[in-house]
Amino acid sequence: MSSPPTVKDATHTVKDLVHAMDRIAPPALAEPWDNVGLVVGDEAAPLTKVLVTVDLTLEVIAEAKAGGYGAVVAYHPPVFRAEKRLLAGDLGYEAARAGLSVYSPHTALDVVEGGTNDAVCAALGLRAVVPLERRRPDDPGIGRAGWLEPQLAARDFVARVKSRLGLPFVLVAGSLDRKIAHVAVCAGAGGSLVGAAAKSGAQAFVCGELGHHDALACVRKGMVAITTLHSNTERLALPALAEKLASELAGVTVTVATSDHDPFKVI
Repeated sequence: MSSPPTVKDATHTVKDLVHAMDRIAPPALAEPWDNVGLVVGDEAAPLTKVLVTVDLTLEVIAEAKAGGYGAVVAYHPPVFRAEKRLLAGDLGYEAARAGLSVYSPHTALDVVEGGTNDAVCAALGLRAVVPLERRRPDDPGIGRAGWLEPQLAARDFVARVKSRLGLPFVLVAGSLDRKIAHVAVCAGAGGSLVGAAAKSGAQAFVCGELGHHDALACVRKGMVAITTLHSNTERLALPALAEKLASELAGVTVTVATSDHDPFKVI
């Protein structure tokens, strides 16, 4: 039996992970307010195993530590705003104490082709998918819009969303009796794209979450709003992300975290 890899034996470092993620989801595509890239860790640290998750939680840190992972790719940045202190229990502190490096792609993965929004569109079976809104002529755009072929009654499309995303429930605003042919999608929070969704001609807007007044605006603009809870639209992208990383980092084990889940339950 071969012995486990040591620092001297390692063929990859965290710096290789950073470069791989920068190729998969270029940081230049992220929103200006976002905090993407390596947020915790040491680029020189050896790397043999990477854990992929939507959220870095204490449970995910424990899973990574128990499994011998050297790095976590956490979609949401665990260090987001300026911090004056890092204390026991804080995610950045606990990740560093566990010897973990943490890379976060967040909105860069939303925007890039084949990323978070495209994963939702593929799951829902949308065709002729286009960006919902472009910020610049040279980027893939924010959100997506695509077509259902054939069109479905809204109640049947809601059933599809639940089935394809593996959810026992969704939140719906609007009539379930109308026909749905054109669908707008925004992984995560969708409030900023309600206007763009309506302008695209969508009859349904699927996203992770909407505020009360945003949901009312969807209905007023003639759309059925379907929300899944924030991270349930984002988690769909993790298997493809893990596969791309494994391809980029030959010999590194890349696994989707089993302890990652949306924090909300319906009881």
